[in-house]
Amino acid sequence: MQFEPRLDIIGAALADSSRVRILCELMDGRSHTGKELASVAGIAPNTASEHLSKLLDIGMITAERTGRCIYYRIVSDEVAETLEQMSALSPTDHLYRGRNRQCPPELIARTCYNHIAGRLGVLMAKRLMDRGWISVEGATAAVTQSGTEHLRRIGFLSDTMPFLLVKCCLDWSERRHHFSGPLGSSLLNHALSQKWLTRPRHGRVLHIEPKGFAAFDQYFGISRTALFRQVDAT
Repeated sequence: MQFEPRLDIIGAALADSSRVRILCELMDGRSHTGKELASVAGIAPNTASEHLSKLLDIGMITAERTGRCIYYRIVSDEVAETLEQMSALSPTDHLYRGRNRQCPPELIARTCYNHIAGRLGVLMAKRLMDRGWISVEGATAAVTQSGTEHLRRIGFLSDTMPFLLVKCCLDWSERRHHFSGPLGSSLLNHALSQKWLTRPRHGRVLHIEPKGFAAFDQYFGISRTALFRQVDAT
């Protein structure tokens, strides 16, 4: 009997580029039909069904039938965070080629399952730590008393929700941490509800609206210049 984790099974699931594209699309935190995922991956629907069956078999995604449609999604926060951390092992030099090329929107702000990732997510985490609103020791993070007061003042916390668990998630494009867990989810939901951020029907990109630029500067000290700085490949 083998007692080692079956990483070979996970590796085989991630070895196919179509399955990786499907998983990346599902990392937007929403549910998608097989037809939608087939379109994203650039493959036929029946081929997508085969890939989805393999991902279901190893427990990375779940499926739910609604009427005539079957919707697929990442099975849990833990699987999404693991995929993001595994992504941090992949090369990123292709993201920054061309000194004069416009920065891809996915690098600025995107969803990582149910929280904000990309440069915006990383800068928000940094500002929260720099101002003493979040304390971090290793992989453990917590909202401080001053952080609780600030987050309550700008609407992320209420009197009926006095505490939110904070988790650190390694951002694959920035190679630094953004925040996940209940706090990360609250940050995303509040920004969407206030129309600071909007998102297209498909994909992980988050669009920062004019009122969002103003809010992130006012509440987090994040300027438009900091978000759109050019980074060269290293």
